[in-house]
Amino acid sequence: MWKNDALDDVQKDLLNHNIIVIGGDIDDDTAFYVRESLIRLMGKGSPAVKILITSLGGLASVGLDIYDMLTIYPGETTAVVHAFAYSTAAVILQACKKRTAARHSKILIHHVSSSEVSLDILRDSKRTAKEREELEKMQARIYKILCEKTKLSMAKIKKECARDRAMDAEEALKFGLIDEII
Repeated sequence: MWKNDALDDVQKDLLNHNIIVIGGDIDDDTAFYVRESLIRLMGKGSPAVKILITSLGGLASVGLDIYDMLTIYPGETTAVVHAFAYSTAAVILQACKKRTAARHSKILIHHVSSSEVSLDILRDSKRTAKEREELEKMQARIYKILCEKTKLSMAKIKKECARDRAMDAEEALKFGLIDEII
């Protein structure tokens, strides 16, 4: 997707219509693409933008970076979930001023995990404790976002994240993860 800090032709065409697509794995390439897109849109006067989401998630740290980018963007942001917004994609969804989902889409919230834990870290109790501390900090930020956007208690958010809760659009609307089913 990301090549030499430039958007491909499809991304440019969609951006001409004020559309950003967050699909596939959420990784550094996704963050660079979103950043470049938002910079270009700000150069056009920060018009309203649609964020189309179909993602299984990815790196929570990158998802939080994208969340920040979208909340800082001065224009109106509308998220549209097609099919699914799992994990960190569900967090990115919360950044938008208007959060929508297709009737048959799914949204999943759960606790953060790390694929970056090596055997060396696991063998070293100090490094293991540091990794756990970093994950706890990241999870606390996600809890806060979910509490603020859903207006639910911290206890309820923690319980649902522990369940690896996948919700259909109706459940996500009642839970407060989206504002409208389209």
